[in-house]
Amino acid sequence: DITIIFTDIKGFTSFSERHTPQEVVNRLNEYLGAMVQVIEEYDGYVDKFIGDGIMAYWGAPLAQADHAKLAVGCVLAMQKTMSQLCVKWQAEGVEPFTIRAGVQSGEVVAGNVGLRGKKMEYTVIGDTVNQAARLESSAKYYGVSTLVGENAYLRTRDAYQYRELDKIRMVGKQIPITVYELLLSQAAQQDKLYKQFAIALAIYRAGNWGEAENHFAAIVAKFPADHPSKIYLE
Repeated sequence: DITIIFTDIKGFTSFSERHTPQEVVNRLNEYLGAMVQVIEEYDGYVDKFIGDGIMAYWGAPLAQADHAKLAVGCVLAMQKTMSQLCVKWQAEGVEPFTIRAGVQSGEVVAGNVGLRGKKMEYTVIGDTVNQAARLESSAKYYGVSTLVGENAYLRTRDAYQYRELDKIRMVGKQIPITVYELLLSQAAQQDKLYKQFAIALAIYRAGNWGEAENHFAAIVAKFPADHPSKIYLE
């Protein structure tokens, strides 16, 4: 039973096209080094790097009772560290990065995988891993920094703030899961946005399309940067 995160840098492919391989590797090493330090501070296990992406988890190889809260806290700390790196990079005249993350909790198979005697690695495999990876990629669609699956949300909702975003059915699955945005701050304006969004979402799910459209249109007019509201309005 583990919690797993996948992270990715927004726009890293286009950054790579505009810079030399040496510049790309130097920036990537600085970023990965900072993120690994944060993960280790939160007792996480870095499984692998996938290009500019990171796969890490809690609860294996040793069991951790509070692995979900550690993982979500780590994601928030990674976002904070990324902001600090961006300040440094901007002072150096280098374009900053932002990151996306997907988080899910559940059962996996953990152990050594590969060709015995040639190439083996300790890793985790299963539906929970697939969901976390797809949540990270889905965060791009919703325009949010961190998308959290229902299992992880239920284990951490007493410790962190979330906004319910949607119910999604992943490829090859019949039963949908509810997904949530991990909230990074508690600004008064944002709190107002999230409350209005919850009301609009309830109206939408009740099938009152005209009323829902009016509510989401009002949110977009007041908060034009809120991409989830734009999706529902569309």
